[in-house]
Amino acid sequence: MLIITQEPWHADATGARLLSLAEAAALQFGEIGGSLLLLPLGEADWEQPRPERELLAEAGAASNFHGIYIAGAVPVLAAHSDEPQTVGFVVGPDGNTALRVPKITPDFIEGFTDSACELGRPADLPVLDTPLGRLGILTGEDILYSHYARVLTYNGAEVILNPCRERRDAGFESRLRARRTRAYESSAYVAVATPHAQLSGDVNVRLPCASALYLHDQQTVEEAGQGESFLKPDYSIEFLRRKRSTLFMNQPVYMRSMLYAPGYLQAAAADQAAAREMPATRDGWREEAGRRIAAQAQANRIEGPAEDQYSALLVQNEFRVIHMDTPNPGEILRQNLDEAIGLAARSAFVPNVRLVCFPEFFMTGSGGFGKRTPKTLERIAITYPGPETDVLSEFAQKNHVYVAGSTFEKDPRFPERVFNSAFILNDSGDLILHYRKLHCADIWGQLPDTTPGSIYSRLVEELGYDALFPVVDTPLGKLAAMVCFDHTVPETAHMLAKRGAEVIIHCTSDPHGAGRRPWEECRMTRAHDNGAYILAPRPGGEYFDPHAVHPGTFLRGYTRIIGYDGRLLGEADTSGKVSFQANLDLAELRRYRAKASANMLIWDEPRSYVDWYEQGHGLPGDLWAGDPQENPYANFAAMKDSLDRFYREGIYLRPGSTRTGAETDARSLI
Repeated sequence: MLIITQEPWHADATGARLLSLAEAAALQFGEIGGSLLLLPLGEADWEQPRPERELLAEAGAASNFHGIYIAGAVPVLAAHSDEPQTVGFVVGPDGNTALRVPKITPDFIEGFTDSACELGRPADLPVLDTPLGRLGILTGEDILYSHYARVLTYNGAEVILNPCRERRDAGFESRLRARRTRAYESSAYVAVATPHAQLSGDVNVRLPCASALYLHDQQTVEEAGQGESFLKPDYSIEFLRRKRSTLFMNQPVYMRSMLYAPGYLQAAAADQAAAREMPATRDGWREEAGRRIAAQAQANRIEGPAEDQYSALLVQNEFRVIHMDTPNPGEILRQNLDEAIGLAARSAFVPNVRLVCFPEFFMTGSGGFGKRTPKTLERIAITYPGPETDVLSEFAQKNHVYVAGSTFEKDPRFPERVFNSAFILNDSGDLILHYRKLHCADIWGQLPDTTPGSIYSRLVEELGYDALFPVVDTPLGKLAAMVCFDHTVPETAHMLAKRGAEVIIHCTSDPHGAGRRPWEECRMTRAHDNGAYILAPRPGGEYFDPHAVHPGTFLRGYTRIIGYDGRLLGEADTSGKVSFQANLDLAELRRYRAKASANMLIWDEPRSYVDWYEQGHGLPGDLWAGDPQENPYANFAAMKDSLDRFYREGIYLRPGSTRTGAETDARSLI
C-alpha cells in the first residue's frame, strides 16, 4: 500500500509527529504493515537545524513501531558537513535508514534558503529495492530536471518519490505538468507529497494542493483534494512492469543516450561555475543566481539588428499521401507545396508576420503505409537546397519572412539514405538551418528513414557533432528546430536550449490516439523546462488517396504555440486547413530568463549527470551503418534487443519478478 500524506511536519517534533501520522493512517485504512508512507517536505529551524542522525533515528523508531516504510525530506545539519542541507530519506520497517539522497538543486522557487546542496557534484542517486517496488527520491525542484529522473531510471527506479512544498505562482501549473511528464519520460510512477499548509509565525498559511500519483503514460492515478490528510491511490508495481515490457512508447528503451554525451561533456568543460565553491546562504545563492543569469545573457547575445516583437504564422495544411505505387509523385508533391504556400499567402504579407512555419510532411507527405524501403522514400525526398526550396525561397523574399518546415530529405553525401529533416530559410531566401530528426518511428522498423544515431560515426565525421543540434542567430532571436517524435525525449530540446535557442520550431504530425495527452504535455513541458517558445505546426488532415475529394482524420490538426513559461498561447482548435498567428515577445522572454525562480537552465549542471549518458543506455549508435537497404529495425529487432538489455542489466524487472533487496544499514549512509 502507498499512502501519501499532505499533513505538514516539523523537524523539531519528528518522532511524535510521524507516530501520530502513522496511527491516523491506520485508523483510516486499516492494517498498514509493510506500506510506504510518503511525507511532504518537512519544516525546520534554519538557524538551529537538527542533526541528521538524530532526526532519522526518530523517524526510524516510528517506522519500526508500525512496521512500515516512511519516506520524506527535511532540512537537517548534514551528517558529513557542518552546514544545513535538505536530505531525502527512506527509513525501513526495521528502523534503519535505507535510502539517503541530499537535494541537488538550490531552493530557487522559495527564493533560496540558508542551505547547501549537491549542485555540480556527480549525481549519486541510489535506488532502494522493496516489496513495493524500487524506490528513488528527487526532492523539491530536483524533479523538474529530466536528467536526474533519467539517472534514477538507469539506476533501476520504478517509483520516483518527490517530497516537496508547492506555491501557487505563475509557474505552478507548469510544475505540476512537469511531474506528470517525468513519469512518462521515465516509464515510472511519480509520487508527489506536498503539505496543505505551512506555519509562518503565528499564521497558518494554506498551500495549493499538488499531492498525487502519476503513472508513466501521464495519466493521473489519483490526486489529493484540498485540505485532505491522506491519499491512498490505486497502485500496482506489477502493472507498471507489464507496461514496461511493451515496445511502444517505452522511452528509456528507445532513446539514444549516446547522442547527448559529447554535448554534455562540452557544456561541462565550458562551465565557469565549476571552479567556484557553491554557496550555503540565501544571500550567497542570490549572488550566484545573478552571476549565472548574467553569464547566460552574455553567451546568448545576438550581434546586429534585433526584432524583439513579431508575429509567427503557423500553417496547418492538408497533404496528399504519395504511396509506393503512386504514379507521378513529383506532381503530387508540387501540388502539396503549392496548396501549403497558398494557405500561408493569405496572411504572410502582413508586415508584422516575420516567421512562417509549415508542419512535418507538409510537402512530401508521410510516405504511405506498407513495407516501405529507403528506395520508396527516395521517390518523394527532396534536397536542401533544391527546386522545392527554391519555390519557398521566392516566397520568403516576396513576403519578407523567414520560412521553416519539415520534409523527407536526401543528401548525396549519404547515398541511398533518406532523412526526416527540418529547414529554416531567412527572409532573403537563404538556407540558414538544416536539422535532421534524431528520434523517429524508424525504431519500430515501420518508417525506413535514417536518423543520425543510426549512422552516428559516419555523420559526425562528415558534418561534425554540432550538426546534430544546430541553432542559428537571427534578428528574430536564436532559432532552432526539431521534428515530431523528438520532443518526447527531453534531452533534444534541452541541448538546443543549452546552445541558446529561444524559439524552437517543432514541425510535427501528431495523430489521433491514446498518446495525445502525453505528447501535448511533453511539448508544454519542453517550453517550461527551457524557457523557450515552442511553435508546433501540424497537418490538419491527409488525403490517403491522393485523388480523393475528402481528407481522412488520422491527422487531427490542433496546431499550437506554447509560451516560454509552458502556457498555451494559442491553438487552431480544429482539424482542416487553418493558418493563425501569435505574437512573440523576445524582450519578455529575456526578462523571464532573468528571474532566478523561473530560469531552470541556469541551475542545470551537466557535470552532475554526464557520466550516465556516456554509458550509452538505450539504443546504441551506428545500428544502420551497413547496407542502407537492410533495415536492422525491421520486426522490432533493435527494440527487442534494447529491452532485453535493460532486463539483463537490471534497469528493468520483468513482470512477475519477486526480486527485492534488504534495507541498507544506516551506518553506511549517514
